[in-house]
Amino acid sequence: MFVLVVLACALCLSLATGGRLRYIENFHLKALFLGVGAFVVQLLIFTSRGESLLGALLPGIYVLSLLMLLAFLLLNRRVFGVPILLVGLMLNVIVIGVNHGRMPADSQALIATGQSSHAEQLVRDGTAANVVLMSDQTHLNFLGDYIVLPFLGDMGSAYSVGDLVALVGEVALVYGMVRAGGTAHAGSTEDKLPGTRS
Repeated sequence: MFVLVVLACALCLSLATGGRLRYIENFHLKALFLGVGAFVVQLLIFTSRGESLLGALLPGIYVLSLLMLLAFLLLNRRVFGVPILLVGLMLNVIVIGVNHGRMPADSQALIATGQSSHAEQLVRDGTAANVVLMSDQTHLNFLGDYIVLPFLGDMGSAYSVGDLVALVGEVALVYGMVRAGGTAHAGSTEDKLPGTRS
């Protein structure tokens, strides 16, 4: 919910400062199927049914979805906002990779954001969906899910550094999509930053 609100604010800000919805028609991304495919896979993973269906395959499939998203962003790296998003994703990929396909998560951070049942499962089983209980046995914990934004209450979640960096990139991407100079023909050497004109 928090992410959607932030992106909606970015869109409104762009429109209020000269952006136009019609510019979206000129906004093109390469290999969109990779991004959409990664999104669909992660939707499945983040449900209890997906967790039971995938079982021991879940960490591997989760990493695969991240690699699909990484490839998608690399192909579109010239698009305004994508390089920032790419840095955030790479931070998450690194910590997930060294923890065997799961993100370390602080159970107290989950409780603080109203996810008590999820935290209980994590403490009880050591893993829950795509996360592993943060402990001395997990690696690069400073890149894990432990950041709580108190003002969000139950609207928020436990965020990683990579999540927050990626969110900045998403904001920049949404802001640029409706700018005259933000048209993106990914892979072109003539991509422009939002607000620039030829």
